[in-house]
Order: sequence, then C-alpha cells, then structure tokens
Amino acid sequence: MLSYSELRQEVERRKFFQPLYAFGKTFLSANGLSNESIKYYASMVLYYSVYKLRRMANPTTRLYLLCFAFHRFRQINDNLIDALIHLIGQYEKQAKLASEQAMQTAIIEASENLQAAGQVLELFIDDSIPDETPFASVKQTAFSLLKAEHFPLVSDYMRNIEFDKTAFEWSYYGKLQYKFKLNLRHLFYNLDFAGLVENAPLLEAIQFLQDLLRQGKTPRQVDPARFPTGIIAKNLRAKYL
Repeated sequence: MLSYSELRQEVERRKFFQPLYAFGKTFLSANGLSNESIKYYASMVLYYSVYKLRRMANPTTRLYLLCFAFHRFRQINDNLIDALIHLIGQYEKQAKLASEQAMQTAIIEASENLQAAGQVLELFIDDSIPDETPFASVKQTAFSLLKAEHFPLVSDYMRNIEFDKTAFEWSYYGKLQYKFKLNLRHLFYNLDFAGLVENAPLLEAIQFLQDLLRQGKTPRQVDPARFPTGIIAKNLRAKYL
C-alpha cells in the first residue's frame, strides 16, 4: 500500500499524463494499435537510452513516447483505484468492528444494570413515597439508583429493541472524517468513474460530490434538499431522512 505522500505524487503524475492519455486514446485507437502493441512500444522507452531515442526518426520516437504516456497513465490510474478501494475497505472494517464492540458493550451494560432498573420500577409501588411527592424528587431518586445515561440502554434491552448497528457505523464514520479528507478526498476528486445503467443513482451521487469538490465547496455549503438520494435504500430513507 502506497503512503500518503506517494499517493499524492501518483495523483500529480496522473494529472501530468492525462492530456497525453486523452489524445492517445483517440489517436492510437484510430490507427488500429492493440493494447499489446501499445505496451510493447511503451517498453521501448525504457529499453532504449535517451541518446538512442533522440537519434530515431521523430515519428517513431513520438509514437514510443505517446504509448509510454498512455500506458503509464493506465498504471497510475489502476494504482489510485486500488488505493481507494483498499482505504474504503479498511475504514468499513473499522466501523463494523467498532459497531460490534459497541453492541456487545451495550448488551453487557444493560444486563448489568437490570437489578438497578428493577429498583427504579419498585419506586412506583413503594408505599413509603406519598402520592403528592413531586415527580422531580422521584426522578432524582431513580437516577441515584440508575444513572440517567444508562436508561436508554436498559430500556431498549428490556423492550427487546436491537442495537442500531447501522446508525453507530455512520456515527463512527463521522469520527473518521479527518482521515477521509486526508486520504480519500484527493483520490475521489481526481479519478473518473463510469458504470452500467443500473449504477445511475450511484454515478449521480459521485458526479454531484465531485462537482462540489472541484468548485472548492463542501456538502455543508449546499442545501440538503439538493443532495441526490436515489442511492439510499428506501427503508433507510424512511428511517434516517
């Protein structure tokens, strides 16, 4: 896996070779050169010395250099795509692991506080507490038995409500935002994406974000009503939007 500085260098190399790649994509195809032929001519740049390349006929040297730039751009592009996939997979694993650990912790904490929850329930049938006692006083007693922050955990546990792993994963991604900005944004910004017809909602979301970043803006600077939501599953849209 390339380091941050190496990835930055690859991004800059991609920018350098991109105009030549765009020209070569049309020119080489129009002249019937196969991918294998392009690879072969590209290898000539590494095989011959600069002195020998300069002594060749100009059209031959230019063809070798164009093939080299075309092939090198593809290699760099593949490196950046692999890096993007690897980093995203790494962050997904971290979020899922943190979610699993949080779920286990929540279950343990809830079960450990069941006895205290039972004592809180007993307050409602405690004859020693007058009916006219202010609720605030009862609540204060309840919090002395079971801390306020533990109430939601115990309540969900008693009602057999499952721990929302998806919500926790997304909250964990929020903690990773600095790493996203540092490691993912410059890759996402510079790569080109394509897909099949069924990928249209995903491509729409990608295009939307890339346009924002290329304008020097962030999603926080845009009205949320403009966000493309087609990529979000209907059940998640109803739950979180």
